[in-house]
Amino acid sequence: MSEYQYYEFQSVDRRLTQSEQEALSQLSSRAQISSNRAIFVYNYGDLPGNEKQLLVKYFDAMFYIANWGSLQLMFRFPKGLIDVELMQKYCIEDIVEVSEINNFVILEISINEEEGFDGWIEGEGNLSSLIGLRQEILQGDYRLLYLAWLKGITYLDELDDEDEDERDDDEENDEKNDEEEGLEPPVPPNFGKLSSSLQAFIDIFEVDEHLLKAAISASVTKPSIPESSITEAIKKLDRSEVDTFLLRLLKGESNLSIELGKKLSAMIEVKQDENPGKRTIRQLLASAEKEEKQEEYRREQEAKSARIRELEALAKRETAAWEDIDALIQKGTSKSYDEVVPLLLKLRDLADYQKQQIKFLTRLQQLHNKYSGRSGLKRRLVKVDLV
Repeated sequence: MSEYQYYEFQSVDRRLTQSEQEALSQLSSRAQISSNRAIFVYNYGDLPGNEKQLLVKYFDAMFYIANWGSLQLMFRFPKGLIDVELMQKYCIEDIVEVSEINNFVILEISINEEEGFDGWIEGEGNLSSLIGLRQEILQGDYRLLYLAWLKGITYLDELDDEDEDERDDDEENDEKNDEEEGLEPPVPPNFGKLSSSLQAFIDIFEVDEHLLKAAISASVTKPSIPESSITEAIKKLDRSEVDTFLLRLLKGESNLSIELGKKLSAMIEVKQDENPGKRTIRQLLASAEKEEKQEEYRREQEAKSARIRELEALAKRETAAWEDIDALIQKGTSKSYDEVVPLLLKLRDLADYQKQQIKFLTRLQQLHNKYSGRSGLKRRLVKVDLV
């Protein structure tokens, strides 16, 4: 398999200057550069320099994928608009990291699948589907952080399973591990309805659906702030504050609405149910395993019910089915023989369901006797154990 690396950077808060675009173009002769985006694709070699440094200097978001199993998403935020302390509660070393560089906060989510990705991968379009996550975080929505944390503990659990044979199974050590088991971070509200960007992250980073269901059961619904409350909060602003915001608005400052929204929200008291409580990682993984087994059982029951409905429908036309088989055999073509086999298998299943196996075998033997000279048919029946 040939090498494939895809880097994409996007700028949200401002457009790149012409000189900045020219500087980025110098990094690769095949780079695709515009006023708000840069794409680098490598089939051999690597991106010159450091992608985080490029992000800090020019952009607000970066997506990277390589066919050997590397997947990375980074966002750059203005430091004053982000709750760094809260974001750090979701960090997992080398997987989910939050760092402060100059006047920015960098969120970095990195996954490295040791066995690589299955099949063809394509980087184009992924960052555009994820870019809305940056705005959600700026608005105080930290669901992405929780999803990234979930992916992180799943990834670590898979690595632990690979090393299971090398671990000490001593019961005393297991008890100690239980005591030292980490707790989940705060579960953000409003997991009941995911944005398209959050769903894209779940799909691209393959967040385990069973762990997700088990985890977000603790998510509450955050009440929306009435417009009347916002109006009242605006009236409480000092005239000097209003003038300052209006002047900054005229200057075209980015994220001004975010900053004003945070200030107004802080002035409004909103009652909200508290998170029901923190669970251990072990409890979450156990709940996910239970959810997976329940889902598997539900699918098995649905398949069983569908199969019974199919067999009962066949029972109503059993005689006609045998007549269809006889007519198909008489045609004597390969295609007609191919159609005979699945019909006979269904009739055999029906006989098992009705506990009339002897009746089926008798009819099958009559069929063999009648068409004993049809070698093409016989070969097909032998293959499926109908002889």
